Amino acid sequence: MKPFRLPKNLFGCLLCLSLVHPAAAGLKIYYLRHAEVGANVEKEWAATPTNAWPLYVGNPGLFTPRGEVQVVNATEKLKQFHFDFLAVSPVWRARQTVLPYLKQTRQKAEIWPELAESGGFISILHGQPLPPPGTNLYARDKVSVPADEKKFFPLRQDGRLLFDFDHENLQAAADAVAVSGRTVSLLRQRFGGSEKSILLAGHGNNGRLLLHALLPESDAWKTRLANTGLWMVEEQPDGSFKLRLFNDVPCGSDGQPGKTSPAL
Repeated sequence: MKPFRLPKNLFGCLLCLSLVHPAAAGLKIYYLRHAEVGANVEKEWAATPTNAWPLYVGNPGLFTPRGEVQVVNATEKLKQFHFDFLAVSPVWRARQTVLPYLKQTRQKAEIWPELAESGGFISILHGQPLPPPGTNLYARDKVSVPADEKKFFPLRQDGRLLFDFDHENLQAAADAVAVSGRTVSLLRQRFGGSEKSILLAGHGNNGRLLLHALLPESDAWKTRLANTGLWMVEEQPDGSFKLRLFNDVPCGSDGQPGKTSPAL
């Protein structure tokens, strides 16, 4: 199978983006969603008897053929950037999406449990008031990385426990929002006010919740993040953030995703 090629004008668009804001020098936070896995396409196979499904269908631990191509393309895409720091979800599909890039560029990505998927809670965050977050969000197992990947994925000293996202209700939504807020706090503490470029690699809902935490006045988070889609926000002089890129498409002056970004 020949790998798909990225649109020829993609990197030209990214270059234009940098030229549009030549004086901007704030912190840039990039977020990459993992490549497509079998769990992402289960609905596409719903009309097919399960005994006729390929092995990957429904499996969150296997890339689809399309996902395997996305990993190749994402690797080439990320090589067009310079990142001062990288962090990744502890989940297999997120790690494996960026692992080829890390190997080729001889970099490491710190494991952040806050970047793990937040489940389906995004669907219940449409204006409903949320209770206070739980008092024990770190209620699950320790983060673990396979021995052959440890040199690429160091664990953060204060981030060695997974979060409890096994339930789906308003309390879970409140907890997910709190975790996204913690991610923003970590980013501000370590990199706020700098000129660094940070890459985070995670999941669809997690990426949108994080975008909501960074851009509380924007509806951009309601737009679906494509597999291996990249968004980027840039810190402003007043400490707020502005959306510059969504699903690889430069945003307009209003900070909204481009027209090619699929809305829910």
